[in-house]
Amino acid sequence: MGGFLEDPAAFSRFYRAESRGLLVFFARRTLDAQVALDLTAETFAQAFAGRRSFRGRTDAEAGGWIFAIGRRQLARYFEAGAAERRMLERVGVEVPSAASTELERIDELAGLDVLRGVVREQLDVLDGGQRDALRLRVVDEHPYSLVAAALGISEHAARMRVSRALRSLAGALDGLPGATGGTSR
Repeated sequence: MGGFLEDPAAFSRFYRAESRGLLVFFARRTLDAQVALDLTAETFAQAFAGRRSFRGRTDAEAGGWIFAIGRRQLARYFEAGAAERRMLERVGVEVPSAASTELERIDELAGLDVLRGVVREQLDVLDGGQRDALRLRVVDEHPYSLVAAALGISEHAARMRVSRALRSLAGALDGLPGATGGTSR
Protein backbone atom coordinates (compact mmCIF):
# COMPACT_ATOMS: atom_id res chain seq x y z
CA MET A 1 0.00 0.00 0.00
CA GLY A 2 2.97 2.29 0.57
CA GLY A 3 3.16 2.68 -3.23
CA PHE A 4 0.71 5.55 -3.06
CA LEU A 5 3.56 7.77 -1.88
CA GLU A 6 4.80 8.23 -5.43
CA ASP A 7 1.96 6.94 -7.59
CA PRO A 8 -1.29 8.98 -7.86
CA ALA A 9 -3.07 5.96 -9.38
CA ALA A 10 -2.16 3.92 -6.29
CA PHE A 11 -3.55 6.69 -4.06
CA SER A 12 -6.73 6.59 -6.12
CA ARG A 13 -7.00 2.82 -5.47
CA PHE A 14 -6.38 3.49 -1.78
CA TYR A 15 -9.21 6.05 -1.83
CA ARG A 16 -11.59 3.57 -3.47
CA ALA A 17 -10.68 0.90 -0.91
CA GLU A 18 -11.11 3.08 2.18
CA SER A 19 -13.53 5.89 1.34
CA ARG A 20 -16.78 4.00 1.86
CA GLY A 21 -15.82 2.80 5.34
CA LEU A 22 -14.64 6.27 6.28
CA LEU A 23 -17.84 7.85 4.92
CA VAL A 24 -19.97 5.48 7.03
CA PHE A 25 -17.73 6.17 10.05
CA PHE A 26 -18.40 9.92 9.73
CA ALA A 27 -22.10 9.56 8.91
CA ARG A 28 -22.71 7.45 12.00
CA ARG A 29 -20.99 9.95 14.23
CA THR A 30 -22.44 13.15 12.80
CA LEU A 31 -25.83 11.79 11.65
CA ASP A 32 -25.45 14.14 8.67
CA ALA A 33 -24.64 12.81 5.21
CA GLN A 34 -23.38 16.15 3.86
CA VAL A 35 -21.01 16.56 6.80
CA ALA A 36 -19.83 12.97 6.30
CA LEU A 37 -19.03 13.73 2.64
CA ASP A 38 -17.14 16.89 3.58
CA LEU A 39 -15.14 15.14 6.31
CA THR A 40 -14.28 12.25 4.01
CA ALA A 41 -13.02 14.64 1.34
CA GLU A 42 -11.01 16.66 3.86
CA THR A 43 -9.51 13.51 5.38
CA PHE A 44 -8.28 12.26 2.03
CA ALA A 45 -6.99 15.72 1.12
CA GLN A 46 -5.00 15.75 4.38
CA ALA A 47 -3.78 12.21 3.73
CA PHE A 48 -2.65 13.08 0.21
CA ALA A 49 -0.86 16.21 1.41
CA GLY A 50 0.85 14.25 4.20
CA ARG A 51 1.35 10.97 2.37
CA ARG A 52 5.13 11.16 2.78
CA SER A 53 4.69 10.87 6.55
CA PHE A 54 3.07 7.42 6.19
CA ARG A 55 5.51 4.78 7.45
CA GLY A 56 3.38 1.67 7.15
CA ARG A 57 3.77 -1.12 4.62
CA THR A 58 0.47 -3.02 4.73
CA ASP A 59 -3.11 -2.32 3.72
CA ALA A 60 -4.15 -2.63 7.38
CA GLU A 61 -1.58 -0.02 8.41
CA ALA A 62 -2.76 2.31 5.64
CA GLY A 63 -6.37 1.81 6.76
CA GLY A 64 -5.44 2.60 10.35
CA TRP A 65 -3.53 5.68 9.19
CA ILE A 66 -6.46 7.10 7.22
CA PHE A 67 -8.86 6.47 10.12
CA ALA A 68 -6.46 8.19 12.54
CA ILE A 69 -6.50 11.22 10.24
CA GLY A 70 -10.29 10.91 10.06
CA ARG A 71 -10.68 10.85 13.84
CA ARG A 72 -8.63 14.06 14.06
CA GLN A 73 -10.80 15.67 11.37
CA LEU A 74 -13.93 14.64 13.26
CA ALA A 75 -12.60 16.11 16.51
CA ARG A 76 -11.76 19.37 14.72
CA TYR A 77 -15.22 19.42 13.17
CA PHE A 78 -16.90 19.11 16.55
CA GLU A 79 -14.60 21.71 18.11
CA ALA A 80 -14.80 24.32 15.37
CA GLY A 81 -17.88 23.35 13.42
CA ALA A 82 -20.49 24.96 15.60
CA ALA A 83 -18.75 28.33 15.59
CA GLU A 84 -18.15 28.17 11.84
CA ARG A 85 -21.78 27.28 11.08
CA ARG A 86 -22.99 30.19 13.20
CA MET A 87 -20.61 32.58 11.42
CA LEU A 88 -21.70 31.39 7.97
CA GLU A 89 -25.34 31.85 8.93
CA ARG A 90 -24.63 35.36 10.25
CA VAL A 91 -22.96 36.50 7.03
CA GLY A 92 -25.49 34.70 4.85
CA VAL A 93 -23.10 32.32 3.10
CA GLU A 94 -24.77 29.24 1.74
CA VAL A 95 -22.49 26.21 1.38
CA PRO A 96 -23.38 24.06 -1.65
CA SER A 97 -24.53 20.58 -0.74
CA ALA A 98 -24.58 17.22 -2.46
CA ALA A 99 -27.57 16.08 -4.47
CA SER A 100 -30.42 14.73 -2.39
CA THR A 101 -30.04 11.29 -3.99
CA GLU A 102 -26.40 11.17 -2.83
CA LEU A 103 -27.39 12.19 0.68
CA GLU A 104 -30.17 9.61 0.79
CA ARG A 105 -27.75 6.91 -0.36
CA ILE A 106 -25.30 7.81 2.41
CA ASP A 107 -28.13 7.80 4.97
CA GLU A 108 -29.09 4.33 3.75
CA LEU A 109 -25.49 3.05 3.65
CA ALA A 110 -24.83 4.18 7.23
CA GLY A 111 -28.26 3.10 8.51
CA LEU A 112 -28.96 6.60 9.82
CA ASP A 113 -32.74 6.13 9.98
CA VAL A 114 -32.21 3.21 12.37
CA LEU A 115 -29.64 5.18 14.37
CA ARG A 116 -31.94 8.19 14.66
CA GLY A 117 -34.76 5.92 15.81
CA VAL A 118 -32.60 4.30 18.47
CA VAL A 119 -31.45 7.73 19.70
CA ARG A 120 -35.07 8.93 19.91
CA GLU A 121 -36.11 5.81 21.83
CA GLN A 122 -33.16 6.06 24.18
CA LEU A 123 -33.84 9.75 24.85
CA ASP A 124 -37.38 8.78 25.82
CA VAL A 125 -36.14 6.32 28.47
CA LEU A 126 -33.57 8.68 30.02
CA ASP A 127 -34.69 10.26 33.24
CA GLY A 128 -35.79 13.86 32.81
CA GLY A 129 -32.73 15.34 34.51
CA GLN A 130 -30.32 13.49 32.25
CA ARG A 131 -32.34 14.34 29.15
CA ASP A 132 -32.49 18.03 30.08
CA ALA A 133 -28.78 18.18 30.91
CA LEU A 134 -27.90 16.46 27.63
CA ARG A 135 -30.09 18.84 25.62
CA LEU A 136 -28.64 21.92 27.29
CA ARG A 137 -25.03 20.77 26.92
CA VAL A 138 -25.00 18.96 23.56
CA VAL A 139 -27.89 20.41 21.57
CA ASP A 140 -27.89 23.95 22.93
CA GLU A 141 -24.07 23.91 23.38
CA HIS A 142 -24.16 25.60 26.80
CA PRO A 143 -21.15 25.37 29.11
CA TYR A 144 -21.59 23.18 32.17
CA SER A 145 -21.89 26.24 34.41
CA LEU A 146 -25.05 27.31 32.53
CA VAL A 147 -26.40 23.75 32.46
CA ALA A 148 -25.98 23.59 36.23
CA ALA A 149 -27.63 26.98 36.75
CA ALA A 150 -30.56 26.13 34.48
CA LEU A 151 -31.19 22.87 36.32
CA GLY A 152 -30.49 24.20 39.80
CA ILE A 153 -27.70 21.69 40.47
CA SER A 154 -23.94 21.81 40.94
CA GLU A 155 -21.63 21.84 37.93
CA HIS A 156 -20.32 18.43 39.01
CA ALA A 157 -23.87 17.03 39.04
CA ALA A 158 -24.48 18.54 35.58
CA ARG A 159 -21.35 16.81 34.26
CA MET A 160 -22.46 13.52 35.79
CA ARG A 161 -25.94 13.75 34.24
CA VAL A 162 -24.52 14.49 30.79
CA SER A 163 -21.96 11.71 31.13
CA ARG A 164 -24.58 9.16 32.18
CA ALA A 165 -26.90 10.20 29.35
CA LEU A 166 -24.10 9.91 26.78
CA ARG A 167 -23.07 6.49 28.15
CA SER A 168 -26.67 5.33 27.88
CA LEU A 169 -26.91 6.52 24.27
CA ALA A 170 -23.55 4.98 23.40
CA GLY A 171 -24.56 1.66 24.91
CA ALA A 172 -27.74 1.57 22.85
CA LEU A 173 -25.84 2.42 19.67
CA ASP A 174 -23.01 -0.05 20.31
CA GLY A 175 -25.49 -2.91 20.13
CA LEU A 176 -26.51 -2.10 16.56
CA PRO A 177 -25.26 -4.20 13.64
CA GLY A 178 -22.29 -2.55 11.95
CA ALA A 179 -21.59 -0.28 14.93
CA THR A 180 -17.97 0.71 15.20
CA GLY A 181 -16.28 1.57 18.43
CA GLY A 182 -14.32 4.74 19.04
CA THR A 183 -10.92 3.03 18.98
CA SER A 184 -11.17 0.91 15.88
CA ARG A 185 -12.68 1.09 12.46
